[in-house]
Amino acid sequence: MSSSGLVGKGIVDKKKLLVSTAIALVAAGAILITIVLPAEYGIDPTRIGGLLKLTGMSQGGAAQVDAEVMHAHPRKYFTGHVEIQVKPDEELEYKALLEKGEPMVYSWSTQGGPVYFEFHGEPTVGEWPDDFYQSYEIKESADNAHGSFIAPFTGNHGWYWKNLSDQPIVIVLEAAGYYEKLSRIEMKAPQM
Repeated sequence: MSSSGLVGKGIVDKKKLLVSTAIALVAAGAILITIVLPAEYGIDPTRIGGLLKLTGMSQGGAAQVDAEVMHAHPRKYFTGHVEIQVKPDEELEYKALLEKGEPMVYSWSTQGGPVYFEFHGEPTVGEWPDDFYQSYEIKESADNAHGSFIAPFTGNHGWYWKNLSDQPIVIVLEAAGYYEKLSRIEMKAPQM
């Protein structure tokens, strides 16, 4: 083989190398512009990232979720459906025992007449003044209420109702949440 044959072959290999490198750079640039920029930085000059639903992926990843949106619980939730018989002028309390920060969704309605009600909570853990309670909602006369609630402290949270009618009524209570129990609370007799 002559030396001129080696030189000619080397030139061909360099041309192939330069063409391959140029193709690789164009492909890398295309991937950068159409995939990486939209997915990582939300920049989508070609709009291909939006079509592929890549835009802003880094902001929506699981590691980026706001702690206020999702809250894991160490135990399963409970649901309760209770029909409470209430005599004329009778008053009673029905509450759920909730840990601080645990949610409850509720709905109640009366059959037979309105009630006075107060939704409130009483702590069961920690140092609190004697007879401390916190009111959340009070209505002079109502026949239903619906809502959601997050316990500001560990304790019994629920309703005081007083039948405003001279007839018996039924209160239908539904509650779902991470409470330990949902039950009637025996009211303390007034001290003389």
